[in-house]
Amino acid sequence: IGDLQDEYVRALTNEIDQVAQMAAEAGQRRAVETVFFGGGTPSLLTVAQVQSLLRTVKNTFGLEEAAEVTLEANPDTVNAGYLAALRAAGINRLSYGMQSASAAELRLLDRTHGFETVVDAVGATRSAGFENFNLDLIFGLPGQSLASWGQSLDAALSLQPPHLSLYCLTIEPGTPMQRWLQNGRILAPDPDLAAAHYELACEMLARAGFEHYEISNWAQPGYACRHNLAYWRDQEYLGLGAGAHGKANGYRYAVVRRPRVYIRRVTEGQSAGYPLSAAAVEAHEVDIQEAMSDRVITQLRLLQEGLDLIQFESQFGQNIEDAYTGLVAQLEGWGLLRRDGSRLLLTDRSWFISNQVFYRFM
Repeated sequence: IGDLQDEYVRALTNEIDQVAQMAAEAGQRRAVETVFFGGGTPSLLTVAQVQSLLRTVKNTFGLEEAAEVTLEANPDTVNAGYLAALRAAGINRLSYGMQSASAAELRLLDRTHGFETVVDAVGATRSAGFENFNLDLIFGLPGQSLASWGQSLDAALSLQPPHLSLYCLTIEPGTPMQRWLQNGRILAPDPDLAAAHYELACEMLARAGFEHYEISNWAQPGYACRHNLAYWRDQEYLGLGAGAHGKANGYRYAVVRRPRVYIRRVTEGQSAGYPLSAAAVEAHEVDIQEAMSDRVITQLRLLQEGLDLIQFESQFGQNIEDAYTGLVAQLEGWGLLRRDGSRLLLTDRSWFISNQVFYRFM
């Protein structure tokens, strides 16, 4: 955001206030259980700006005393003083983009930090009084060997994080990595090797005592991310700020991405009714078919909980077999789904190819 930072924070404060007022008018305002500062690099915000935003949430919606409040950070954007001030301001969980312990892989990802920076950041995090933090890692990189991935996992585990998020690389259109792939600078990632990376992670993290509670997420007991659990349990959430996404009051929506446009819209535009601020775009009402597929896809991502079949039938007025004629039996026959009492879960063999299950419910 650069020179727009102060103006952007003022606009975000304004948007929070807009949405809270609409929620009150609609009889839907309730205290916030989790806050997640994500996207971009929120750790570039000053402590005063973070304090101001949290104060706005508390004054407009209300903030539960035991709320989980997470801030994403690049390891090279924090220091001991900043982290101590964040903790005092009310942040109680951090999420660091470690990505890899390999210098070559970090260069490939255009990251400016090294693993030693992560070590320093984690040390400062603990010194500042944070008990809860996450490390993000990426696997399936071009040229990333199984040994290199194992070394990154070992390095991450040596820091004893309460939570780990492991994501398979996706090469997005229009990115430098896509151009490198097209001009032969890098080789295409090997999906079979990426699957082996995932299997190795499952084995190593199980031995280290982590619970594999969601397809891409592992936690020590008691440290599952409450904010993300709300997504995966198909609960309502508000998206606030440029590029955010939300789902509430029967609507799915996005917030306009470009900061300058966002600031102008929030400042000059008209809100469309809860939960849509003046900066909301791509908003649509969620129909029953989309609501059903959302419920199936999100809850199946929770590997221990799965889809609550009783809740599904109660909400949608039909059981899963009637909603998706023959599909569940077919996926069970292929060994991709299994039942555990009144719950439907992914089988171990379908974890890495879960999208092959999900798209059939869309």
